[in-house]
Amino acid sequence: MKKIFTVVMAVAFAFSVAGFAVAADNAVKPVKAAEKAATSAEKSAVSAEKSAASAEKSATKAKKAAGQKVSGTIEALDAAAGTFTVKGKKGNVDLKAGEKVKLDSFKVGDKVYVKYSDGTASSVKGVKATGRAAKKATKKAAEKVEDTVKPGLTPAEKK
Repeated sequence: MKKIFTVVMAVAFAFSVAGFAVAADNAVKPVKAAEKAATSAEKSAVSAEKSAASAEKSATKAKKAAGQKVSGTIEALDAAAGTFTVKGKKGNVDLKAGEKVKLDSFKVGDKVYVKYSDGTASSVKGVKATGRAAKKATKKAAEKVEDTVKPGLTPAEKK
């Protein structure tokens, strides 16, 4: 009987030791899984930050590549140096004429539409007056033509 009791106690002891070992092993696995999950979350956060930064950089590059536009009047012009200043709604913009831009046909006070990037104009187009300004300019031009067409009038009579 003592032998049976000793064998049963030895088996019980073995099962209890094995039970503790299995329990400890199972307790370690969730911790390792949690560590893996945390590590993967950190990696995904870092990659999300990198992708956001690259998206912002590409948006900035696209904006620079597309260029900017301004419409307004020419405030200052140096055709020889290839520089000019355009006064737009948001203030003055100092620009340098690009390779294909010819400033010879413009003068101070002309209304223009300019496409530029990095301070260099790629396109400068004159804007024609519309509405009342166009009618007023046409009327003045017609009056000048009438004055020059009438022969024999002195300058005082022309007025």
